[in-house]
Amino acid sequence: MEPLLAHSPTPDKKTIFETLRRRICLLDYQPGDSLNERLLAEEFSVSRTPMRAVLQRLEYVGLISSQHGRGTIVTSIDLNEMREIYALRIKLAESIADMPTSQLAVGLHEELISLASDTAALFGRQDKRAFGAVSIRLHDAIQLLTTNEILRDFSDTLFYQSARYWFLLLSRLDWDTEVQDMLDEVRLIARCLEAGDIPAAVTTRKVHLSLVMARITKIEDFPDLHLEDLQGR
Repeated sequence: MEPLLAHSPTPDKKTIFETLRRRICLLDYQPGDSLNERLLAEEFSVSRTPMRAVLQRLEYVGLISSQHGRGTIVTSIDLNEMREIYALRIKLAESIADMPTSQLAVGLHEELISLASDTAALFGRQDKRAFGAVSIRLHDAIQLLTTNEILRDFSDTLFYQSARYWFLLLSRLDWDTEVQDMLDEVRLIARCLEAGDIPAAVTTRKVHLSLVMARITKIEDFPDLHLEDLQGR
């Protein structure tokens, strides 16, 4: 789990929400784990009132649930739901191409080149957490292709609901093939942006999501959810 920075200022609710969401996505908090409001408030040096608001927001986006007698629990894995979410993400990618584009997209090329380098470093490492971190960075880059905040928020929600499920499945797939697929995607998106062709970049994303969904469709059950093999924790 990524530690908090020493002597950092008290984080606001948005920062706390994004930190906890990232932890859930990267499986620092596993499905079925309990989140203790009091302990989290102490960790982030805030009162329980803003922490309660953060947990309510995490519940609203489907990452945790409040259960009688068990408290606040990280939501479990549902393969059928994940397939549906990926189908929505594919449709959403089509919508991004039709929306006004962001000037920030012009500066994304260097980030994608850096991403390509970090992705290539994953070959042979079997580090799911590092794979997840690179996937989040790629998602963040794609988010900058549109100025539509509602679209961004919905895309964020779907990504964080589904990404952690996908990371759990990596052990059932060929690692280097998955790394190569992501590397190919990053490089092609970088070339599209270098040419100023944002619709082509978005289409590349859509094709990649379709390939992921095709592989998910072939999987009948999730592997054991014990994550002792998760590296880099």
